[in-house]
Amino acid sequence: MKTLEDAKADWLYAINGDGGDCPCCDRWGKIYPRHFNSSMARALIWLVGRGRKWTDVPNTAPKWLTRTNQLPTVRWWGLVVRRESEDPTVKHSGMWRPTQRGIDFAHGRINVPQKVYTYNAEVLRFGEKYIRIEQAFKTKFDYEQVMLPVTVYSGSQPDLRVYLRNPAILPWENQ
Repeated sequence: MKTLEDAKADWLYAINGDGGDCPCCDRWGKIYPRHFNSSMARALIWLVGRGRKWTDVPNTAPKWLTRTNQLPTVRWWGLVVRRESEDPTVKHSGMWRPTQRGIDFAHGRINVPQKVYTYNAEVLRFGEKYIRIEQAFKTKFDYEQVMLPVTVYSGSQPDLRVYLRNPAILPWENQ
């Protein structure tokens, strides 16, 4: 009979690879790699063009932007923020604005990590390679790439609960 510690170790192994069902609750989980792609770059540039104010994206953005649904993923790089909804019956406000970091990236003044690894819609870590905004236009969204098995950690597996309890530390904050 497996212990809870064994189940946790199995779960970490599963989500680091192909993904799998939790042995305790049967929930599906996987660590997803996401590359900063051309749709994200276009969405960021569009939002930066609106200025620093809050923008009602669902009601003002062009269809190409809302169809891709890539703007929410740009937040993982710290380039945009979504305003919290003041209406408890609505999950999201739809109001977005760029951060100073997003403005700087859109204008080619800084680089950002090319890849982010997420679990349960939270950032676990960033890839080591950095890109400029113009390089993002060479990368198209690739669903197959997102679904490939990944190995985020080498050696012994960390306790994922540490990452889920603490806000993600962005790699550029310590530089």
